[in-house]
Formats: sequence, structure tokens, C-alpha cells
Amino acid sequence: MLIHEHGLSEHQDDILASVRPAIFMKLGQAELGHKGQSRIGGVPDLPKSIPWPKDVLLGRYFCFLLQINLAQLPTFSENPFPKQGMLYLFTTDENNAEQIVFYDGSEPLQPAHLPEDALFITDWYENLVAHRLEFDLFLDIPRCATDDFYALCERLKLDELKFGDLGTTLSKNSIGKLLGHVSGIDHDPRKDAYVVREVNPEWLYNYEQRRTLDMTRAQNWHNLLEVESSISVELTFGDAGYLQILIHSEDLKRQDFSRVYVNLESS
Repeated sequence: MLIHEHGLSEHQDDILASVRPAIFMKLGQAELGHKGQSRIGGVPDLPKSIPWPKDVLLGRYFCFLLQINLAQLPTFSENPFPKQGMLYLFTTDENNAEQIVFYDGSEPLQPAHLPEDALFITDWYENLVAHRLEFDLFLDIPRCATDDFYALCERLKLDELKFGDLGTTLSKNSIGKLLGHVSGIDHDPRKDAYVVREVNPEWLYNYEQRRTLDMTRAQNWHNLLEVESSISVELTFGDAGYLQILIHSEDLKRQDFSRVYVNLESS
């Protein structure tokens, strides 16, 4: 077991008590064009009722990053997703909840090809190498720079580097994950999600005002989707960082993705 390999055997029970189920995403074969297949890159398979997201003011399209066929996800009791439908991730260079699109599976799908002269909102993702996505169910541990990580390390007197390395090993062969624990660089991103979506977006960097807030409410925000930079698909977020989408627990229960918090983290 990885816990033993990382020299944390004496804390096994406490570490296992902190885990959350996560669906790790892994690269499969180079995309062969199968309609409705979970994939990263290529073009999305959309129903007629859902147009390719676009910034109307700029007249430019969002960049398609990936689609997840919910019927292809592993089965487990805590799975909050419906058994059919699609989850799409489009990207811009801003925090825009419209980047997540949900389709309930009630209509036929068709590849959504844009005109050759279509303009995109950013050129960051124009060279993606399309691949199928495959999924594995794992137990995820608290991740670096989050309140849960620091609290567990302090309570158990864990070496933060050693415990952080355990999380890195868990994610080694994946390109991201659905659900599981949030990840952070320097701070817990759930606090940003709470401030921006529930309090006042102008307070994102106003730490004087943030100190007046009850930040325990930030724990209602959870990881919906995390996508890592990958050389294999020529995908880079900032300086080899990751893109993370957080969702409020009540919104996830309702399958309401209208106020997700999109967070690009880079060192």
C-alpha cells in the first residue's frame, strides 16, 4: 500500500479516515472520432439545443477542452452524477461559470464543427492532441495547501513534504480527477470560491475584508473537476499548473453548474 511505501504506516487509520472517493482521469488511445466518447481535445459532441459557448461581446468562441460521458464513469454509492448525459469543459482566460456545460442525455449528439474562420477567445489550447479519457475510482487524500491538509498534518504531526508526496504519487498516472479533495497552491481555493460566489467578487484580494468573514462556510465548496497540465496532449495551464472547478455541495445535488468557481493554479 502507498501509505506504507511513504513511511506513514503508523498513521494509516487516520489517513484512511480522511479519504474521499475520486474518479481519476487517464489518457486512453489517440481519439478515433467515436461520437459521445469521453475525450480531451478534438471537437465536442453537442445536442442541437446547446450551442458552442461564445463570448458575445468579443464575438469569439470558448475553447473546447474535454467532454465526459457520465455513463462511462465508475459506479459507486457516493456518485452525485446522473447515470447518463455529458459534462463539457470549455475554457477562457477568465473565471467564467459558463465554461462548464451539462447535458442530460435526452437528445442525439453530433460533432459541433465551427466555421474555418471562427475566432477563439484565447490561443492557449489550440494545439491539443485529442485522446480518449478513461476513468478509475480511487480514494483521495487531503491535498497540499488546503485547510484539511494542514489540520491533518498538525494533528498527526506528519511531515508535510512526505504526506504531500503521497498525494503526488496517487495522481501520478492521471491527467486530473472528478470529485475527491481540492488542491491548492499557497492557500485553500475553497475560500476564494466562497468569497467570489457567495459574498462579493471584489473581495477576492481584499484580505482586510476577508478577515471579517466566517470562512468555515468555504467548506461547502468541493472539487468538481481538476485538469492537470500534460505534455502528452500539449496542454499547459500557466507554468505547468492545473485548472480546477469548484462547486457548492447544494448546487451539485441539484445538478446546477451555473455558479461554479473556475480556478487556474500555477506556481
